[in-house]
Amino acid sequence: MSLFDSNYLTITDIQGHNLLAGRWMRSVMPFELHRGYNALLNIAAERHCRYWMVDIRRRSSLDALDVHWMHEEFYPQLYPRLGRTTFIAFLMAPHQLAGVMATAPPLAPGSSPEDQPYVLQRFTEERPALEWLQQHQQLESVTR
Repeated sequence: MSLFDSNYLTITDIQGHNLLAGRWMRSVMPFELHRGYNALLNIAAERHCRYWMVDIRRRSSLDALDVHWMHEEFYPQLYPRLGRTTFIAFLMAPHQLAGVMATAPPLAPGSSPEDQPYVLQRFTEERPALEWLQQHQQLESVTR
């Protein structure tokens, strides 16, 4: 079911799993990036959903200002709005992942999700991304 549909982003729920899928349809301008991620957060808050798969395979790389906005403005909103750790699986094309791995600092291994407002992981295939999200859902349900 489509929860948000534009020419640059669609947001759907993945039936029966309390997961949201945001699929970027093309490269975006900064205002579209902001609107899209804010729409994703608003839908997540309405549905109390902290498990997201974000497909960026059709989008070109982000520039430094977009990365700054994500880290300084967007990610800090997650915990206050959703109340617990948000798990985000980024689905990337292999060339995108290679570029990120060459320039970005590695994701923090071994840190506990309870210590972070969000946990990110990068994937090139949808199935492992969904399995990673479902694994975290199951771990949380056991530890409650």
